[in-house]
Amino acid sequence: MKWGKDVGDDVFYNPFGQEIADIEITKICSGIRNRDGEREVCKFCYKCNCSVGDYMSFETFKKVFSLLNQTKTLTQIAFGVDASLDEKSNPDYWKIFDYCNENGVTPNVTVADITEETAKKMVKTFGAIACSYYPMIDKNRCYDSVEKLVRNAKEIGKNISINIHCLLSEETYDGVLELLEDIKKDNRLKGLNAIVFLSLKQKGRGVNFNRLGYDKFKNIIQKCMKENVSYGLDSCSANKFIKVLDELVDEKHKKIIMSYIEPCESTLFSGYVDCYGMFYPCSFLEKEGAWKTGVDMLKCEDYLKDIWNTEEVLKWREKSLEKAKCNGGCTSCPFYQI
Repeated sequence: MKWGKDVGDDVFYNPFGQEIADIEITKICSGIRNRDGEREVCKFCYKCNCSVGDYMSFETFKKVFSLLNQTKTLTQIAFGVDASLDEKSNPDYWKIFDYCNENGVTPNVTVADITEETAKKMVKTFGAIACSYYPMIDKNRCYDSVEKLVRNAKEIGKNISINIHCLLSEETYDGVLELLEDIKKDNRLKGLNAIVFLSLKQKGRGVNFNRLGYDKFKNIIQKCMKENVSYGLDSCSANKFIKVLDELVDEKHKKIIMSYIEPCESTLFSGYVDCYGMFYPCSFLEKEGAWKTGVDMLKCEDYLKDIWNTEEVLKWREKSLEKAKCNGGCTSCPFYQI
């Protein structure tokens, strides 16, 4: 919880630094196994990751971490890793995750196709875990990963949120409806916390996909509400979701749900760092628009001066605040059409 002068005073950004960090610690990803057992890369990966690339070393991470947490506002880090959390893509994975826990910052991660051994290590390490859903390759890799994680967390008595990340686009719409059916009858999904819907940003390989139409978006939310499916959405979806609430929910319940909605958080409460230590407002702005280059954290000493309050960040924050302060009327992404 956070507030300003008193509990009734909402705050639109943290002047003392970010609370959430999104950090890419590898560009290497060989994808997931398809139905024939061969690996395929995600067809809509906005990173265009493949089996060859660079990764962030433990020493570089410690430098980045020390800056991000210089003002002690950092609470959690969402890590960008490969689909299987295979140490071949970064031999320092577990040292990095352990370092976070040792320093009071919760690590979170998204995977897609993991082994039993990896699942056992993950539930001991992370605060929350997401499994990406790729019906175009093989939905069973996601369902099997969820089952492994839920079962291993239960065995050690740990209460951990295990979610499914599901992309919303015209091309994946039928697969989303299939997931909503499977969640009611597939025993592997019994311990799932929620489905988290991610709106398409046309970047990387995602440029070949199309934004989901509003009526289909509304149908998905309506199904979740009607069938009591636990769901969430990324901040990028706030604008469309608020419109759905206007149509489906009475004012009393809308007010309650609105208190859980956070529009674009970039440079307000969060920021992104790539595997080279370059800071950007969010991962989707990497090398886009005014952010052709980021802020080099490895050359910085004072977090607030050299990163959080640089001219580039202040300009972007102004755009984010413009969206955040409009009481739900214009909470759209400042950059992408979503």
